[in-house]
This record gives sequence, C-alpha cells and structure tokens, in this order.
Amino acid sequence: MTQRILGLDIGATSVKAVVVESAYRSWSVRATARAAVAAQAEGAPPLLERQLQAVRTLLAEEWLAFDTAMVALPGASSSHVVTLPFVDPRRIEQTIGFEVEGQIPFDLADVAWDWQPLQVRDGKTELLVSVVKKEELTGLLTGLADAGVDPRAVLPPGPAYAALFAPGVLASDGGEESGAEVLLDMDAGRSSLCIVARGACEAARTFPVGPTTAASLGREVRATLRAWRARSEQAQRPVRRLILAGDTARLPGLAEVLAPEVEGTVEPLELAGLAAEGIAEEEAPSLALALALALRGHEGARAPRLNLRRGELAYTRDFQHLRGKVLRLGAWAALVLLLAAVSSGAKVFALSRQEQLLDKALCDATQKLVGKCYDNDELAVAALKGKGTAAASIPKNSAVDIFTELSVRSPRDVAFKYDRIEITRDKLHLQGVTDAAQNVDKIVSGLRGSRCFGDARSGGARKRSTDGKFEFTIDSDLTCDTGEKPAGRG
Repeated sequence: MTQRILGLDIGATSVKAVVVESAYRSWSVRATARAAVAAQAEGAPPLLERQLQAVRTLLAEEWLAFDTAMVALPGASSSHVVTLPFVDPRRIEQTIGFEVEGQIPFDLADVAWDWQPLQVRDGKTELLVSVVKKEELTGLLTGLADAGVDPRAVLPPGPAYAALFAPGVLASDGGEESGAEVLLDMDAGRSSLCIVARGACEAARTFPVGPTTAASLGREVRATLRAWRARSEQAQRPVRRLILAGDTARLPGLAEVLAPEVEGTVEPLELAGLAAEGIAEEEAPSLALALALALRGHEGARAPRLNLRRGELAYTRDFQHLRGKVLRLGAWAALVLLLAAVSSGAKVFALSRQEQLLDKALCDATQKLVGKCYDNDELAVAALKGKGTAAASIPKNSAVDIFTELSVRSPRDVAFKYDRIEITRDKLHLQGVTDAAQNVDKIVSGLRGSRCFGDARSGGARKRSTDGKFEFTIDSDLTCDTGEKPAGRG
C-alpha cells in the first residue's frame, strides 16, 4: 500500500513542497511546487500569517494531494548537545528532562522539546536536543490546521537534512566512506548545517544568518565544524565534501571562503537516481529541505526519533489509524464469533438428534426387559434393579470382589494357609492349616469385620499327628449383595 508524504519547507520568502510516494522499500517523487511569501510592508500581517497564506495557496492545487505531512520549524530554533554517561535508552528517557531544564531559561512545561542520539562512544551517549516555545509551536500547528495540514512531525531543519544521505539520493563524490560530509542550506534569515558520517547525523545547527556576506556565514560554519571535531575527538577526521543548498549555492565567493575548512570539495547539491528523475537539476538546491522532510517521513520507524510534537501537542491521527485497525480487527473477531456460534449450533443439533436416538434405544431395551418403556436412564436402571426382574440376578459383587475382601480381612500377623476356598452366591467355605488353635479365632475375628463375612464362624480345629499343625474350617453367609437367586433354584 502506497502513501503520499508531503515535505513542507516554510521559508521567509517562499514555501516549498515535495510530495513523495512511499511504498514498503521504494519511493518516487510525484510532485514539487513553491509559492512566494508576500513581502513585508507597512500594515502587512506578521511573517507567520503571510507564510501560512502561502501554504494555503500552495496546497490548493489538487495535484499536491497527500496522506501525511512532515514540516520544518520556520525560523531559527534552539539546539543543545547533551552528553550522558550511559547508553541505556530507558535511563536516557528518565534523565534527559532534568538535563534540558538545566540548560534553558524557561520552565520545561512552557516548551516543546525532543532529542535524538548523535554518537555513542566509550559508554557515553551524545544527544541533540531541540527546544521551541510551546506557544510558537501551537500557533504554527493552528495555522497549518486552517490550511488543511496536520503534520505527523515538526522538527528543526538541521537534523532533517541527514535523510538526503540515504543511498541513491545524492550524486556520489567517489570519496572514502570514513570521511564526513556537510550540507549547508541558507534561506533569508535562517541557515542550517548538518554533519553526516556513515549516513547518520553527528551534528546539526540552525542559526539566524541570512544571505549577508560569505565571510559571516563562513565564520558560523567554521565554528560549528570546530565544535564538532572537539566534541568527537576527531581533530584529524576529514570532511570529504561540503554540499551547498538553497541560496548558498549561488552566493558569490562562499565556496572559496569555505574551501580551507574541508579536506574535500565544496560543490552545489546534485541529486541522483529517483530524486533526479522527479526534481529538475536547477530546482534541486532550493528543494533540498522539502525533499529531506519527505524522505524522513518515508523512513517511518527507522528515522531518528526527534519530533517536537510530543505530549499534549502529539500527532493524533496515529491513534485514529490505530482505532481503524482495531475496528477492522473487531469486525474479524465478530465474524469468528459468528462462525463459532454457527458451529456450536450445528453441534448442539447433532447432539440433540443423537440423544433422541439413544432415548429410543433405551425405550426399546426397557420395553423388552421389563415390559415398559423408559426414556430416562435413572428410572430405567431402577426398574432393572427391581425384585423379580431378570436384572435382579446380576450381582453387585462378583467372586473376584469376594476374594479380594477375603484377602484384605485375613489377619497378617497369623501364620496360616487356605487349602480350599469355596465361594457360592450366598456362602463362603474355607479350609486351611495353622500353627496354633487360637489362630483360628483370630482369623474369624478378622473376617467378621467385613461387610461380607459378618457371621463368620469356626467349624473347629483338629491337630494333625504328622506335623503338629491344626486343620480348621470356617463358614460364613455372604452378607454383601451378590445378586438375587434365580427363581426355581434352591
């Protein structure tokens, strides 16, 4: 599924837009446009209102339709580099607020701020923190909403340029990968600089220096490069290319002033690949920021986290998108529940049919056995157990059960042996041998404790002359249920 992403550069003299069509792993430039900002005059509205009017004029064109927008903060913004002595993201989140509050002259509740990592080295993390007054950001968002724009992210221009250094966007310089590259873009009243190494932003700055003289702009660039080298402990780290964008590409004498600060070349911005196909060569330097913003939107979750829309000013359509997904998932869940209900209904119907067949079988069986139909299994069992029926002769206790009870009730502390065990439907007859006559009484006592041999009685004991042992007999009626005696038998 493709998405049209608008990159919107709100400058002091013009508003520039680039629309990129983003797919999963590819993108293409679909539209570019610009609109002039009305010049300042006596009685004219403030700059922001004139800029927003230019935005409304620009986006009135249907061919600039978009799904989501990325906007650069107009004018200069405050940025700070904070170094923390750890790399754990959770600890950074817990600590960074205190560090920011200590570096700004405002209450933290009065500003919108966010951060992104620059470098991780020796167990330390360098963070770029951007801060803007909340009332200024609120005014921008309100004006953009009136123009039909609800940006997914608002960020300072400096770090946004890093998106241009993704593979295949800028024309290659053929230099070594170990060196750094610098992009310098200047608009009226605002210039931005971004230092990139291995595709990642290592320093970024936006400062209020417009198209004055090459010397003043050169001093700002020189100071920024020196601060980066000192902070990164890379005094000998080469800058293999300095790219000029915006009005800086045409500023007379700027290339000569900046040449001593870099080891490589100073050259105007030149696009390559898909970017060059969608943006004319002469338009590329001035559309650099708008293209960078659109490409940062294309990166999605892979992009650095810096976004001034946090907290109460956060982008809400993300939640609406999530709500849409939840609704779709709810619809699928409802369908699954409906299918489950249909399946359960079919199973209940099948079980009902099976129950009816079982009831009919039970009725037929009881009709044959007791002469009456029963469709309740408990009533049928009670009828089958009734006296005088064929089922009444079925014993509850089998010969195996009687034998088991005999084994359990025979005393363990008496030496004896059963030579003969006879078990009938209602009688038990035992014959055995023991060492002493009194042992017979112990065996009888043990058997009388059983539910089946409650009237066990000794038939006497006789001493054998051969080995001096006593032969004995024991008889008992079976008092547990062994079934009704069949009619006609004694």
